[in-house]
Amino acid sequence: MHIKTTETRTLPIRRPPVFPVHEGKRIIVTGAAQGLGRAVAELLLAQGAKVVLMDIREDAIFAAAQELGGADRGVAAVAVDMSSAENVAKAAAAALRKFDGIDALANVAGIVRHSDPLQVPRSDWDAQFAVNVIGPYELSRLVAEHLISEERPGAIVNVASEAGKIGHAQSLAYSASKAALINETRMMSAALAYADININCVCPGGMPTAMLREVADAYSDRIHETAGDIFDAMITEQVGRHLDLAEVARTVSFLLSEDAFAIRGQAINVDGGGTPY
Repeated sequence: MHIKTTETRTLPIRRPPVFPVHEGKRIIVTGAAQGLGRAVAELLLAQGAKVVLMDIREDAIFAAAQELGGADRGVAAVAVDMSSAENVAKAAAAALRKFDGIDALANVAGIVRHSDPLQVPRSDWDAQFAVNVIGPYELSRLVAEHLISEERPGAIVNVASEAGKIGHAQSLAYSASKAALINETRMMSAALAYADININCVCPGGMPTAMLREVADAYSDRIHETAGDIFDAMITEQVGRHLDLAEVARTVSFLLSEDAFAIRGQAINVDGGGTPY
């Protein structure tokens, strides 16, 4: 991230044409009640896919499904607790029934906890690894098993974070969980290559989401600045602003498409130029 100065130029948000690149596909999107997950779901629908929205907030995810057009537009909703392997299994089975199969998965759901780096509670480690690492693994393997049984190719995209590469001291366990998700992506890509299931992840930077506002709130007490000022300053390098959710969603969509066939097991930076590797 980058602290904005008077010399920083704010680049405009671009709205490229939308094409039916996912026509006929059935795709699960987790964390879809709001934020990036919602933006990914909206884009995939516009690109012709049927989408199963998943989120832990049952009321919110069913409301989102209706707002996005409901069954008439190919939208279904399934509540899921990504921290529970049993619940993930039930949600995966429900998703498969919704559209008689699944072709792809976007693991967007995630949580963050902030604390002194030398005082991270064990409960924070457990919660963040359960949702950010183990949950995506459980859902990915179930989708992969389905695709293998059907002898069909597929694609999975995990949403990691620039924190998984460069890290943040005040969210040590979160940063570690996203680093683990990056390596999990690479290992699963290698393990499932024989089945033509392509797996990648994206590493976003600052987006105007509830999670980034949580980060600003957490830092406010430590550096004695208002959370609003901190949030406004947490823009992305080179772009000069927060990334628009649709800008990150487009990269997720691309990695789910056949055009990304040769990109495998990668952690793609979508952070406005902040991460150098």
